[in-house]
Amino acid sequence: MKKILFPTDFSAIANNAFLYALKMADTLEAEIVLLHTFDLPIIENAEMPMNFKEIYDTLEVQQMESFKDHIPNLKIIASYNNLDHIKLSHILKSGNLIYAMNETVVEQNISLVVMGTSGTSNWFETLMGSNAGEAISMLPVPVLSIPIEAHYQKIKTIAFTTLYREKDMTALKRVMDIADKLNATVKCLYVKKSGSEITDDQISLWEARCSQWPVQFFVIPHDNVRETIQDFLHSQHIDLLTMLTEKRGFFEDLFSTSLAQKLSYKVDVPIMALHEEE
Repeated sequence: MKKILFPTDFSAIANNAFLYALKMADTLEAEIVLLHTFDLPIIENAEMPMNFKEIYDTLEVQQMESFKDHIPNLKIIASYNNLDHIKLSHILKSGNLIYAMNETVVEQNISLVVMGTSGTSNWFETLMGSNAGEAISMLPVPVLSIPIEAHYQKIKTIAFTTLYREKDMTALKRVMDIADKLNATVKCLYVKKSGSEITDDQISLWEARCSQWPVQFFVIPHDNVRETIQDFLHSQHIDLLTMLTEKRGFFEDLFSTSLAQKLSYKVDVPIMALHEEE
């Protein structure tokens, strides 16, 4: 059975994202691995004789008890949404969240990470500097990040951004597989900047190779990629945005702008970041 990793600090942001994790688990016939991390205290007096193992063990017990105290709340969310059949397991780790997530992905053979992120009127910038943004860049599996404004609704329409490359074709196939399981439609977007070297013939040939898939293509000429994507999400009533990330330059090229170019309205659509298959 597939496994979905759901890191949680039991905040409203995490609880909001938990329903997405449950729904994805139900759709993909997967179980959910809950992950909670905690920090070890900084010992300022290095000369003080202390039993560090005893300190760690005490903290671990305290954190595990706190973890267990919050589990019933998550089970209530599952039960209320008729998803209490989803298997839940939990893991507690100390230290950096991203490191712990990466370790768990390997240890548990995780297929997907679902996590919440704080929402603001400038959500793309917030995502860049958040744990979700770092997870998208660092983890080897797809990451579904859920802004706090995204209250769960059935995923009917999925957007996929493309640059008409061969690796985008592979990623689109993965998106189509997800859409098939969700019974959703897919709309593929290419934002064609003025300096683009991709020709209309190349676009036509690339799209022709997808003729067997139920997907719509949109080519929108514009130099502001981020703003165009955001307009597309709203005008096409997108429920989930999917995109292929790069190990280098992904956020810098797509999301990084000066403070004067901040977005003026909220993004409330979850993003699923796919990694290039090696």
